[in-house]
Amino acid sequence: MKIDDKQIEFLTGLAKIEMGPEEMEAQRRDLERIATYTECLTKLDTTDMPEQSHPFGTCGPDGKGGMDRLREDEVTNEDLTEEWMKAAPDSKGRFFRVPRTIEE
Repeated sequence: MKIDDKQIEFLTGLAKIEMGPEEMEAQRRDLERIATYTECLTKLDTTDMPEQSHPFGTCGPDGKGGMDRLREDEVTNEDLTEEWMKAAPDSKGRFFRVPRTIEE
């Protein structure tokens, strides 16, 4: 699918961003690749495929829905709070103290 400069300008207006010519060209190429890929997907036969809102399982532990976990959640990093607090210029308990930024 061909994306022209007018469409890019419309999108930048919606996003309220400004782009230079090089950025606009890069975005145009990216959007053309996305649109071409999407067109390819529309040609796939999905007749026997059930509708899904997520590519992974939808039966949770209670059998009423929710995404199946791919792995158990487990903490893999240690608590370094004490070490960080030693390096802080000013702290109170487990919190960093910073200069006041709001005037009364």
